[in-house]
Amino acid sequence: MGALERLLKLLLQYTALLDGLSEADLNDEYKYYSAVYLLQVQAQVVIDIVMRAASTLGYEVEGYADAGRKLMLAGVINGDEFSIYRFLVGFRNIAIHQYGSLNPNVIRGIISGRRYRDAAKVGVKVVDELRKRGIDC
Repeated sequence: MGALERLLKLLLQYTALLDGLSEADLNDEYKYYSAVYLLQVQAQVVIDIVMRAASTLGYEVEGYADAGRKLMLAGVINGDEFSIYRFLVGFRNIAIHQYGSLNPNVIRGIISGRRYRDAAKVGVKVVDELRKRGIDC
């Protein structure tokens, strides 16, 4: 199993754990912070997939957002998927570096709207597109 396959497996595992949470669960402080952590690591896994994909395709990148932009220009992801990816990068940065300023309403919206599934779709799409191009993942 290649590195991207391992990352994809983690992405799907974190997404399944997030599927087990409801908006009502976020009233429990421990479940709320579990949700924050799962969203953070899910975002990091998608970022890792995008960074590895860009590298595998031979692109030099200047940061997380640039890796996504290069994949968009290469036709691996579309503009909407790039927007989701950029949100993930921003969310991850806040969750890691400015965790005290996380807005609980944003977390509630992501969980109740199941928006984290969009993140998983981006990661899956990147790996699928690389496979279609004959790249061993």
